[in-house]
Amino acid sequence: MILIEGDNNKLAGKAAEKAAGKAPSTMRIDKSPAIIASMFDRIASTYDLLNFTLSFSMDERWRKTVISSLNIKDGDKVLDMATGTGDMSIRVIRTAGCTVTGLDISRRMLDIAAQKSKDSRGRFHITAGNVLAMPFSNETFDHAMTAFGIRNMSDLPTFLREVFRVLKCGGRLAVLELSVPSRLPWKWVYLAYFKVVLPFIGGMVSGDFRAYRYLRDSVIGFPSPGELERLMKENGFEVLQSSPLFLEIAHIYLLKKVVAEV
Repeated sequence: MILIEGDNNKLAGKAAEKAAGKAPSTMRIDKSPAIIASMFDRIASTYDLLNFTLSFSMDERWRKTVISSLNIKDGDKVLDMATGTGDMSIRVIRTAGCTVTGLDISRRMLDIAAQKSKDSRGRFHITAGNVLAMPFSNETFDHAMTAFGIRNMSDLPTFLREVFRVLKCGGRLAVLELSVPSRLPWKWVYLAYFKVVLPFIGGMVSGDFRAYRYLRDSVIGFPSPGELERLMKENGFEVLQSSPLFLEIAHIYLLKKVVAEV
């Protein structure tokens, strides 16, 4: 049975508006909950296909690496933030006898996740809401993860504090996100693809050029791995791993919740 819980948009919207402008970013992009939800609702039907195509199927290998890094065991409770169509969550419940809660702000993405996970036998719970004000009690989850979602959050410190709150002591957070290579000439090749080819193909297939221009801008304007690691440490996490993937076009961060001794 898949449980679709209540909408937390009003509370999340207030939290996001209060937090707006605090995230370190080199570009100004509107990441308000309503804008992000609407965009992903529009591209939901082609999202999986384009992820696979535009990453040359590398996204599947990266997701497997993220799941492996968490060392999930039977009985664990796992939170998948910005779960989208549920790819990561479905992979996790096939890996271990755990339960997964998938949180996302896009209703249409969650509808697809529900269809894809019909055989989850009650181990995948879908929740509509915003990661900046999560509808969960303190110290609920053993692990948390997010794939290609953190750059869509309007306030990174608020997001990290919320994850810290809902994780159990010693719990791990795994983050998979796209990044911009630092080394030339590969950086030039990547940016040419990312600025021109990716938005064109994404726009043609999805019918929404604006959404894939946003993807381009959100990656280029996102904080560097070094900046992100600093934020993670400032918000209570120990960085266990920070690893670039395939010529630095993506990055995996593995964090641990550390509670200071009194």
